[in-house]
Amino acid sequence: MENKVKMFFKQNIGYFIIAFVSLVYIATGILTVEETGKTILQIIADSVIILFLGVFINRVFDLQGILNGNREKEVVDTEKAHSDMVIKISPHIERLDPWCKIKNEQALKIARIKILSPSGLKYEKCFDEAGVGLGYTPDISKKDDKIEWKKEKLKLRLYNKALNVKITNLNSNILTSEGGREGDPNYLGRSKAQYETKSSIIDIVSRIGIAIIFGYFGVDLIKDFNFINLIWQLFQVSLFLVMGIVKLYQSFIFIKDEFRARIQKKTNILREFSNFVTANPSPTEAEILVTIKPTEEIVEENAEEIPEENLNKGDLKNDNAE
Repeated sequence: MENKVKMFFKQNIGYFIIAFVSLVYIATGILTVEETGKTILQIIADSVIILFLGVFINRVFDLQGILNGNREKEVVDTEKAHSDMVIKISPHIERLDPWCKIKNEQALKIARIKILSPSGLKYEKCFDEAGVGLGYTPDISKKDDKIEWKKEKLKLRLYNKALNVKITNLNSNILTSEGGREGDPNYLGRSKAQYETKSSIIDIVSRIGIAIIFGYFGVDLIKDFNFINLIWQLFQVSLFLVMGIVKLYQSFIFIKDEFRARIQKKTNILREFSNFVTANPSPTEAEILVTIKPTEEIVEENAEEIPEENLNKGDLKNDNAE
């Protein structure tokens, strides 16, 4: 029965939010919005407290949505399947990065072919075997023909787009774990001490702000208490709750769908690698070349020498295309 109630709430949460917001809006029909007459300091203090309350409620709902998503059976099963696959390929982990580099090169080539195809350009005429651009110069003889010249400019534009296209590069860190730091392959994640230090700094800053507000301002009983002010505050809190519930649902859907799909993709790629090493017990020639190739050579072969006089002139080919 409890599961049925939860499922009913999850499936109809959007309708509940719409109904709640509608009721709150109808309730404001008995209110009139007018200036409070507060001083600047009072307005600032009230605004900071409202801001803090709104952010806090939203953040808690966000975390709760993530926790709810992590508890879903589909997510648990997906993460377990990924963990099992990581264990399965661990005896061949030293071959994963060379294999990823080959896959990255293949993916880059496919992405470039897709970009070039609408213009009729062939990949082999634009890039060499290492993926280095060969350049493209529009046929100036076609400049008098508007249609043909337009095609030439399209070819140049798509060549430049293919030359600069970016793809997500796979590596062992991305495929076997969550987290990491771009540009630092040895980054292991935050230690407990680092987490506590950052958390302490955030806590101290937030508490200093609250202490200043509550230290400067005092409170007293409202002499002319009426339910109108109370209803107005309830209205504000209601809006925060509605936005928080929406955030909770967004976080839950993110974990259950998008994040789960991310883990599934990583598992599928690792399964492909597992099948590859099973079919190729010894490293292939391409893997060996990737493994032994010095980093300096990789940097040098991809570096393009730019004449000094062209450094501040932009793309001369683009200028000619116009």
